[in-house]
Amino acid sequence: MWVAQHSLQAAVMLFKDVDVFWVHFLLGLTAVQCEWSVTHSSRRVCGLKGASVVLSCTYQYPWKGRGDTYGGGEWYGEKSQRVIKHSHSNYPDCSLNIDKLSENHAGVYKFRFYTALHLTWITDKTGVVLSITDLQVKEEAVSRKQNQIKVTCSTSCILGSEYVWYKNGQILQGKTTASILLDSTKLPEKGNFYCAVRGYEAHRSPARCIPRKQCWGATYSSNSICALKGSSVVIPCTYKYPRDHRIKTKYWFNKQKSNNHPEDLLLNKEYWNHVQNLGIEDNNCTLRLKDIGVGHSGEYAFRFTTEQGEGYTGLPGVTIIVTALQVMVTSAAVTEGERVTLTCSTTCTLSDHPTFTWFKNSLIHKRTTDKNLHFDLVQGHDSGNYSCAVRGHESVASIDVFLYVRYEPKNVSVSLSPSGEIEEGTLVTLTCSSDANPPVHTYTWHFTTPARWSVMGTGESLTFNMTPVHSGLYHCEAQNEVGSHNSTDVLLDVKKEEDAAWPVKAGIIIFMVIVILLALGIVSLRKWGAKSTANTQRALENAQSDLTTVYSSVSAHTLPSDLTQRVGSHGLGDVQYASVRFSHTRRQEASARGLEDCVVYSNVRDLSQS
Repeated sequence: MWVAQHSLQAAVMLFKDVDVFWVHFLLGLTAVQCEWSVTHSSRRVCGLKGASVVLSCTYQYPWKGRGDTYGGGEWYGEKSQRVIKHSHSNYPDCSLNIDKLSENHAGVYKFRFYTALHLTWITDKTGVVLSITDLQVKEEAVSRKQNQIKVTCSTSCILGSEYVWYKNGQILQGKTTASILLDSTKLPEKGNFYCAVRGYEAHRSPARCIPRKQCWGATYSSNSICALKGSSVVIPCTYKYPRDHRIKTKYWFNKQKSNNHPEDLLLNKEYWNHVQNLGIEDNNCTLRLKDIGVGHSGEYAFRFTTEQGEGYTGLPGVTIIVTALQVMVTSAAVTEGERVTLTCSTTCTLSDHPTFTWFKNSLIHKRTTDKNLHFDLVQGHDSGNYSCAVRGHESVASIDVFLYVRYEPKNVSVSLSPSGEIEEGTLVTLTCSSDANPPVHTYTWHFTTPARWSVMGTGESLTFNMTPVHSGLYHCEAQNEVGSHNSTDVLLDVKKEEDAAWPVKAGIIIFMVIVILLALGIVSLRKWGAKSTANTQRALENAQSDLTTVYSSVSAHTLPSDLTQRVGSHGLGDVQYASVRFSHTRRQEASARGLEDCVVYSNVRDLSQS
């Protein structure tokens, strides 16, 4: 063997740079002498349900440290198709440890590995057969020996050679075999028996009353209860004892707080106002724990004694785990549109399949039949503080957890100061606003005209003095870590100076027109007033005259010659004098004719100039 190994080593050194194919060829020629192997110390292993087991294993490859290296290894189950990676840190140990065994772990397991020079799997074809069993206490009568009972700690496979026996919660000293003999006529050998394998005392069999006809016991509906902090827990319980005994005391205790001596919960200050015995009738030992806290976790058991000096302790008891609620988030920070799940987490599985109430910012948000709150497409408005509680116990809610939803800028808009028409030279400020999470880190201002497009600057605000070259469309772009979004365009147009003066000029023109119209009106009113006054005076004079018809008889007289000459010398023409006589008729006729018929026409010349 030594010669073969050294010969192979020399061949490898000689063909160090030769193709791997030839190396494998050499390995194949000498495989018989090289001992690549997987070895199991036991081909069959028995595992206890709920416990752990080790599948022992070693592996070998002969050229370790001489050009060959470990490539990788794994365990795999033929039944479950499970693959368990192996670390080579403890060469040559390849043992596998399996915890919390269940029936699903039963089957054949094999280890395999490869090296740099042996690229195909190296394994043991047989492997290890793992069987899973639990413990059961069985009772059977011993043949030919009346009153003797054989009690066996039964398994489906061989676990070990040494056992531990219990009776009424106490270890039976000196009883270490898988089977023990009892005398059914002896009172001390009656009671509840259960067993365990040495080294696995935490995984005991269920208790069994022996003999069946007369036994002591306490029966619980469950071995463990998951309770919510601040809630109430009911532990249903019944107990039994020989008919010829009478109960003296009965009480519940917490094993972890009894210091190896059961102490009544009612005498413990930690349980004042938290304990209520519901077992009023005989054989009923039901207990209620109210408003429990995390400190009330532990194993609870019922104990009673009789007046005959006997007693019974119902161990193992009921393990109560008190849990608080905690909201767990699939991701601390999510982006709008992603799927998010909030979980109302507990340290154990609540026993009564509760409905969960979800709160957002201290207000009821939703109720779910399971402990998960799903957001298929989370939105920005879903951000907030979330907590959960069990329905009916909303006062005992979890601590708030903030759901942080990131989203790109929304509702981007531009505001203008000053508003309205803008004159040339006015200081103008454009301000960009948006809704974004995380906040906007960059604002970019864009300017557009029919002739050009340009970036005017960055920042939340843009300020400049308005000139004609600034006329055009403006919009801002808001950007954060998630994305960016633009506002709508805002039109800015400078107001020209002559356009600005036009309203003043128009006002002056209107004012002058009003003044002129007022002046013309005043003049017209004056003229109309004067004419009206004259007409009024004339009407008064006519009214004073008699409204009768005036008839005149006129006789012509010739002037004296000297007077005629005197008049003619002054160029006054001929003057005739009339002698007028007026006579009146009836007033009614004058009225019928009208005033216009009463006008007297005369040709008058001024003689005063003669």
